[in-house]
Amino acid sequence: MKGKFAVLIFNPNSGKGKAKERAIDFAGKWKEYTGTELRLRPTSSLADIRVAANETYNDKELQIFMGGDGTLSESIQGISEKLNFTKLTRPVGFLPGGTGNSFLRDFDISDYKTARQKLFAALENNSAVNIDSAIITYNKINSDNSSGEESKRIMFNIWGVGLISDITKLAIRMRKIGSANYTIASLIKLISHKPYHLNTIIDGVEETLKCNMVTVCNSRFTGGKMQIAPHVRVNDGKLFLISPMLHSRASLFANFPKIFKGDHVNHPHIKTGFIKKIEIKHDNPLIMNVDGELEEGFNPKMQIHPSYFKLYMPV
Repeated sequence: MKGKFAVLIFNPNSGKGKAKERAIDFAGKWKEYTGTELRLRPTSSLADIRVAANETYNDKELQIFMGGDGTLSESIQGISEKLNFTKLTRPVGFLPGGTGNSFLRDFDISDYKTARQKLFAALENNSAVNIDSAIITYNKINSDNSSGEESKRIMFNIWGVGLISDITKLAIRMRKIGSANYTIASLIKLISHKPYHLNTIIDGVEETLKCNMVTVCNSRFTGGKMQIAPHVRVNDGKLFLISPMLHSRASLFANFPKIFKGDHVNHPHIKTGFIKKIEIKHDNPLIMNVDGELEEGFNPKMQIHPSYFKLYMPV
């Protein structure tokens, strides 16, 4: 590892300000291991994360990203936009800095120190794992609320519409309370929830779903410890669909605790299964949860892209 150069792109506001402390700590550890100075690139907004990822992509420095799932996703989005959504061949590093950090739990990483240790071990052995991603295409919203130009978005953790987006919208506003924000937001939204009617095409088969939500996952966890997709893995070349069709609030509340152990997927009224692609047709724009952040647009389409990028991780 001696003589390696890297840049750390981090959201200084994530994790209630802990990301800034961790960035300084990591810079010190980096110098100990490599003898070189770590370049720090703090970001000021979601849009700036994409800019930072784009502008720091070069042959001389490794890119390491720190933040919550949204920050990490926006980072891969920034590189993807630079490379016109072709597969990313240069491995990147991830460090947790947010409140939930669901994606890294698939690698048994739930805290910064463990992530730091595993990243240095991976760099020492030049070890990287392939990560599947999905590319979402949808039409942006014009000023008159009509369907506009097509946009592309990367997802490597979770995507969804319906109740999951309603919960995420509230959870984002509650981030200051910490990692319990998704659990509390979920309970609040379950009280007022009404089922959605969504026209879908799943792997070529049309189906109208009267459901609570449609969620597609590439990794097991969401909202921190919620094991929403226990059977999927980040590099199995498949996506996992979860669409609850629980039409009473009592049933929703009864089944909500099961999500923490992944037992909800056994319910007869929760549609699940491995898929490759999905399309949702809707007259109105849909609010979408994309890796813990929100985007809005018309008629989203999603398709798996196996081994889309590489992540430094011990194997």
